Amino acid sequence: AKAQDGAAMEMQPLKSEDGGDGDEKDKKRANLPKKEKSVLQGKLTKLAVQIGKAGLLMSAITVIILVLYFVIDTFWVQKRPWLAECTPIYIQYFVKFFIIGVTVLVVAVPEGLPLAVTISLAYSVK
Repeated sequence: AKAQDGAAMEMQPLKSEDGGDGDEKDKKRANLPKKEKSVLQGKLTKLAVQIGKAGLLMSAITVIILVLYFVIDTFWVQKRPWLAECTPIYIQYFVKFFIIGVTVLVVAVPEGLPLAVTISLAYSVK
C-alpha cells in the first residue's frame, strides 16, 4: 500500500484498452495468422543471404592474404627474426588485418537491397 494525501492506495496492474490483462492480449496476438512473404521478398532474402555468405568468404580470404603477405614479406623475404620485444607490434598488425576483414564484411552485407529494388521497380512502372 502506498500513502498519498493521507489515503492508502493499493497498487494494481494496469489493464489494456480493451479491459483485459496483458496476457490475454499476447494470446490474441499469437493466434493471428503470420504474414507470408511475397515472392519478391523471398527472392530478395535469398539473394541477401547469398551476398552475405560471399562477403564473409571474401573477408576471410582478405584477412588470410594480408596475414600471409605480412609473414612472408617480414620473416622470409627480409629475413627478420621473431623478436619478443616486437610481439606487440606484430599483434597490432594482425589486429589491423582483422579490422580490414570486418570492414569488408560490413560493406558486403546488403541492408539497402530491398529499398533499392523497390525504388527501381517504382521508377520502372512510371
